Amino acid sequence: MGKNERGAGRKSSLTEEQFIVIKKRHEEGETITALAQEYGISRQALSKRMNSKKEDVDIICQSLAQWRKQNQDFQVEDMERYQMRMDYMCEDTNCTSILIDFQNRNILVKNDTENPLHRAFGIKAKPDWKDFEEFLKERCVSESRIGLDVILNQLGLDTYDPLAIVEKTHGRMAEDLQWIRLSYYTKRTEKMVCKQS
Repeated sequence: MGKNERGAGRKSSLTEEQFIVIKKRHEEGETITALAQEYGISRQALSKRMNSKKEDVDIICQSLAQWRKQNQDFQVEDMERYQMRMDYMCEDTNCTSILIDFQNRNILVKNDTENPLHRAFGIKAKPDWKDFEEFLKERCVSESRIGLDVILNQLGLDTYDPLAIVEKTHGRMAEDLQWIRLSYYTKRTEKMVCKQS
């Protein structure tokens, strides 16, 4: 029987893709008990996992002032160029923050841990855009996976897009404590706020 990081209990045997399907089916009226039996896990474990996803709430900032405040740990003049932030988490601890400028294909990275195993880019001090693209691929289902079209369909995607997959799954992988918290900057002309979606 597998052990988790603390050495307690059995690891979940569900992949993130399976969990998304289960969650959708539950929202459509199927019971947790029936779904747990079908997937061969305990009702308690499934119920706990369903309730533990509350931290996967995206933050959307609609004013530059709020976006600057959200990213005050980065000293950047042209903050409006960076439309997304990813916080690479280990359980509840932020290990690496990544500010992303898609137009110029640029990232800014700040590590909050000395442990390279918990950092998004390991020991690499100055990751570039290619490293970022590899990071995204590592945090989602493999492009060569058998049945990929079924998984993409379940995620509501037409094509293999690692960023879109990470946005849907928050970069969660089976048997893994790491995940990605997402923040976005979107300019709006109406009342400007920073909110959780």
